Amino acid sequence: MGLITIMIGLGAALTQAIQAEQRARAQVESTNNILGLLRRSLRAGIDAETGQRGFLLTEDESYLAPFTRAEQDWPNLVAELGRAIGPSATPAQKENVARMAVVADAKISELRRTIAMVRAGQSDAAATLVSSNLGQDLMQEFRALVRNLEDEEEAILRDALSNAARIERRTLPILGFLGLAILALVLVGFRLERRLAFAEFQARDTEALRRMQARSDLLAKELNHRVKNLFAVILSIISLSGRGKKDVRTTVADIRARVHALSLAHTVSQGNGDDAIVALADVLQATLGPYQDEACRIDMEGPSVDLPVKSVTPFGLVIHELATNAVKYGALSRPEGTVTLRWIVSTDADRMVTLDWTERGGPTPHAAAPEDVQIADGFGGLMMQTATQQLGGRMSRDLPPEGAEIRLAFPLYRD
Repeated sequence: MGLITIMIGLGAALTQAIQAEQRARAQVESTNNILGLLRRSLRAGIDAETGQRGFLLTEDESYLAPFTRAEQDWPNLVAELGRAIGPSATPAQKENVARMAVVADAKISELRRTIAMVRAGQSDAAATLVSSNLGQDLMQEFRALVRNLEDEEEAILRDALSNAARIERRTLPILGFLGLAILALVLVGFRLERRLAFAEFQARDTEALRRMQARSDLLAKELNHRVKNLFAVILSIISLSGRGKKDVRTTVADIRARVHALSLAHTVSQGNGDDAIVALADVLQATLGPYQDEACRIDMEGPSVDLPVKSVTPFGLVIHELATNAVKYGALSRPEGTVTLRWIVSTDADRMVTLDWTERGGPTPHAAAPEDVQIADGFGGLMMQTATQQLGGRMSRDLPPEGAEIRLAFPLYRD
């Protein structure tokens, strides 16, 4: 349990660091997009003014091509800039964008007036309007607004990067501490193993010593095998839970629920002495106990089956995921719903176990289960697929209107 607690803490720390990095990366992309729109909007204003100046000097309509393009693009770029900043914009950003739209419209109107004057033969009046510095003042104000937004966006980006760095600095010591804690647990286990070896060495009976040594070697190999499996499963849970999630509490809760299922299955597999088997019914009782109520809505029936210990953890995970989905979206989400488990064992060499999980009285499966909890998608589906592969078996799922039907088949004995 100490190791499980440490792994949960490690998962929470890693998830928080990953999410901070994702937020910083998203802010970099947003800032780059906004800065690009600012540069393009300023360039549109400059192009419009350049086309107007060329036409005023030459009265050649071909010089108006940049103005014509900017006349259409400039307001659209300012509007796109407002959408890019989005609802999370600061009051200053909203005010600057709104003012940019006003200044851009005013500048386009001023350019249109001078162009219309030249076309009407009023070149002197157009020159007088240009020399009034109205257009120059508008462009200077637009440039100032662009600089203000650039400065504020860069400040937001700096804050996001600083926050990510702060979380990383805070996470590294936590990871170091958790690593030391794991090392301490390994050392404690090593000391216990040494004590056991010393006690065996003190045995007077040579034959008893030989038997105890053989048993110790077997237990050491089994412990090593099971610890490796436990690490692999827990690291898989942590890795899958960190994808695409932004809420640390939700991620930690998901990890805690699944590690708790591991703990229940692990508890059932203890205390068997020389036996290397665990009753399938005991695993089901331990894993489904938290979901049972006074109405006994979970009915189980099948022959006596002894699971190899190495199959207990993946089998318990599959049952836990099925029960969790039933509580959230299936039969156990309604008072009248029931779950029936039936299993049989074949008589061939592999002794295939076929377990049928049937839900009745719940909501219509297709209406109740969102896409992210389908058997082939989402973390729960990936977890069940991985556990089924560890069992060397296969799983199928049918969703008729009356309730979900899942079949799990796996061999009892395999390499």
